[in-house]
Amino acid sequence: MTTKKAAFYVRLASVLAFCLAAGTPATGEQKLEQDHPTLTADGNVSVPAHSVAMPGSFSPEARKAFTDYFARGGDPAFSGDIFNIRRIYDEKWAGPILAQWEKRFPVKTERTTIDGVVVDIVTPGKGVPADKADKVLINFHGGGFILGNGGIGGRIEAVPMAGLAGYRVITVDYRQAPEAVYPAATDDAVTVYRALLKTYRPENIGVYGSSAGGMLTAQLVARLQKEQLRPPAAIAIMAAGAAKRGASDSSYWMLGLTGAQVTPQPAMLSMPQYFKAKDMEDPYAFPASSPAILAKFPPTLIVSSSRDALLGNALDTSANLVAAKVPNQLYVREGFGHGYFTQTPDVPEAIAAWQVAVDFFDRYLGKETDRN
Repeated sequence: MTTKKAAFYVRLASVLAFCLAAGTPATGEQKLEQDHPTLTADGNVSVPAHSVAMPGSFSPEARKAFTDYFARGGDPAFSGDIFNIRRIYDEKWAGPILAQWEKRFPVKTERTTIDGVVVDIVTPGKGVPADKADKVLINFHGGGFILGNGGIGGRIEAVPMAGLAGYRVITVDYRQAPEAVYPAATDDAVTVYRALLKTYRPENIGVYGSSAGGMLTAQLVARLQKEQLRPPAAIAIMAAGAAKRGASDSSYWMLGLTGAQVTPQPAMLSMPQYFKAKDMEDPYAFPASSPAILAKFPPTLIVSSSRDALLGNALDTSANLVAAKVPNQLYVREGFGHGYFTQTPDVPEAIAAWQVAVDFFDRYLGKETDRN
């Protein structure tokens, strides 16, 4: 699969990110006929139409992927009910991307269950090096809590980490909507983590995920406090945050800058919802809103990008971690869209993001800290 075939800015992922970010634009559409921004009494800003240049920092590979994506009209048409959308996602989007990742990083994959939860265990093709044999990473894939199960979505995120870092990665097929609702995914995450504690010490476990999986990573850590289980050595929240839903700058500008239609009510908001209204106030669902829970987080890496709808959420989460005096690292790339690092194996900036995560886990796994 060539870079041209990689979905660089994924409209489906963009809309899913918008759903997770909540933030519904002000009701009614306003024609932007003025030549300068205007501000309403309640603080809504209307910006006139204008052109935005491609970021000058893009690598040649990123520039080509960006222009090729728009030239071919974007991603496959995701239509029908959730089950048809899942089929299209696997066959026409995620499947081809996974094939490209596995070509770049040969791995071995075993599909199995851990205490009843379906997982894929992904290891480097040449085996796990001796210095990492006692360590493990847990991954939770993205997909808006409705897509990504079946092994493909998780392996997209597990393969680059196993290939670059040499870690054994266990990626989890957690329960999703419409078959399940919150906190089913968190329950599955705790089940897998609890089982792995029988084999691995907490300071030798790392947890990461992107988009919905990044949120689930934070939810797991919060629930471990409630379950009185020791946290992992470190976590990475990628293309996501742990704060409540709400309007943010990025939830508006991302849609247009990544080629999606900007509308007051994106169509995907009619898709099955994993969270209910009451869950918005649950600190175990959105732990960044609870200083007490956040203060007990392990060292945290947050990865985002300037054209990601969840950038605002990621920035808020990082700021709250700083306020809670939790060691954290924020890594944001200019000009890229939601989850870019999962989608473009041939783009150097994508590999660089994974390398940041590798270095982060290398820094913390196996180290005793006062947070363990």
